[in-house]
Amino acid sequence: MASTAGYIISSSCHHVMDDQHWLARAYPPFAVPYFVYDVYAMFLCHRHRGRVKGHEAGPPPPLRAAAAAYLRKDLLMVLHHAAMVLVCFPVLWRQDKGDFFLGCLLMAELSTPFVCLGKVLILVTSTRPPPPSSRPSSTGSGCCAAAPGACCARGTPRDTRRHPETPGEPW
Repeated sequence: MASTAGYIISSSCHHVMDDQHWLARAYPPFAVPYFVYDVYAMFLCHRHRGRVKGHEAGPPPPLRAAAAAYLRKDLLMVLHHAAMVLVCFPVLWRQDKGDFFLGCLLMAELSTPFVCLGKVLILVTSTRPPPPSSRPSSTGSGCCAAAPGACCARGTPRDTRRHPETPGEPW
């Protein structure tokens, strides 16, 4: 859903800084709680996986130790979610500018299923290695993960307006 919203926002903006789209203001109230919940759910999965993996009968690790281990493992994912919530979504911070760039950042969410597919393929090949001729290539999932960036770089809209102080030259 985020990538669709991002495509709609970025494709409707003709001026990369000044154009506004209603979806850029309507999507954050939905997305911010989701991003916060997603970080919390990933932490709970990490903590539960730690308890089940070794079948420990002892007490669970303290919350601080579990949080530190989670941050060591998934720091980039937590930073991504924090950046989206604290930098990209606040409408007051952006002052209704840069909706095009917000759309491009939302389109990057399209890579998530392909990153997960890559992790699943790694798990499948590590548990039961297939013959060398049938091993999955990481090139396919890597190309699919890079597709949102290519969509965003499809050619940025150009501003045809003229700067009032320098007539005749585009700004």
